[in-house]
Amino acid sequence: MDFKRLSDQDLEALRDEITEYFETYYSELRSRMSDHGSPIYGRAPEFLKGYRRVITVLGLDGVVITHWPAERDSFDFHLSPDRQARDIAAEECAGEQILDYQPGSDFGTYEITEPLKLMVGDQVVWTSRWKRMDISSRLDAWRNTEQARQAAEEDLASYTGTS
Repeated sequence: MDFKRLSDQDLEALRDEITEYFETYYSELRSRMSDHGSPIYGRAPEFLKGYRRVITVLGLDGVVITHWPAERDSFDFHLSPDRQARDIAAEECAGEQILDYQPGSDFGTYEITEPLKLMVGDQVVWTSRWKRMDISSRLDAWRNTEQARQAAEEDLASYTGTS
């Protein structure tokens, strides 16, 4: 991905795709957790519950999306054309480089589906305030809303006993 090659229309389409994808993802999560007859009802961890402020930052070579607790769902889209995705992600992870790749390479798509914890020995020294992070050099990673439904199902699977 090369930020500089994207037109305004490309950026608008990307913003719309990411918004629709995560609207679908969170709608599916809430739907599955609200069914009182479901094995998931009451078992899902807190980091999967509630509304989110989804912040997308498009960097020089990729996208970093963080999901923060909020009173209602909202979606922000920011451009950071001079920063690499790995540096944007590190900034959200207490300065820790969680992603390593050769500049300009296709590093793929990564999902951190729960708050990140940094440990020193057996002790947690830092926990992210965000609840989820997605990172990708592939701009088509969020085009398929059916995959969003599937991702929600997979994220809940270990709490239903179907994983």
